[in-house]
Amino acid sequence: MKVELKTTEIDFENLSSDELIEYISFKNEFPNEAENAFIVFCSRFQNDVIEKAEIYSAKYGHSGVTALDIANCTFAKVWKYHSFNKEKAKSKDMDKAIKIWLYAIVFNELMKYGVSDTCAEPEEEDLSIVENITDLINVTVGEDLDKKRELKIRLEIIEKAMLGLSEKHKVIYLTYKAYHNNGKNIPRQVAKKLRDTLNLAQSSIQVYKKEATDHINNYLNSLNGNR
Repeated sequence: MKVELKTTEIDFENLSSDELIEYISFKNEFPNEAENAFIVFCSRFQNDVIEKAEIYSAKYGHSGVTALDIANCTFAKVWKYHSFNKEKAKSKDMDKAIKIWLYAIVFNELMKYGVSDTCAEPEEEDLSIVENITDLINVTVGEDLDKKRELKIRLEIIEKAMLGLSEKHKVIYLTYKAYHNNGKNIPRQVAKKLRDTLNLAQSSIQVYKKEATDHINNYLNSLNGNR
């Protein structure tokens, strides 16, 4: 079902619970409506979620305080992911189906709590794309002046190797060099910023990255061959 946002004031209290979730899913496009829907949704299911969190917490040796944390994390997940699928509901009664969905989230959050003593997700760092050698140095070594000087000397040859590359090639190469450590992918937040800033699909970014890497490696190999 597609939600049609009306120009008149919406009576969220009288909306069905699955309609509230649909409004929440439009939080980027209609933040005020989504927030109002979320407030009503939490109020509607708060007692059920807290009660289930208390039951699960007691079963696994956790306190009532932990149960409240679990309940808060459960609703935080609803706000962030709102992944309820009406078509896959396990009951024809929508409120009952949503409770089953919420209880599964409660249990998952409790299991997470047992591993790390918290169910809250860490805040994402404000990671930036890297546009030049100075940015790369700042991301790599922070404010240590001695390390900055040392790294700047080492990167001078890379700066020369990038001559002839387009700005997109440079940004992509430097950003991957800054964040692509030990074979791991760059953070999703950074990858999205690259796509949005450069207006490129991820597949195109990979092509640019390969072209830049090949260009720089060829330059470095030519220097080594002349020694």
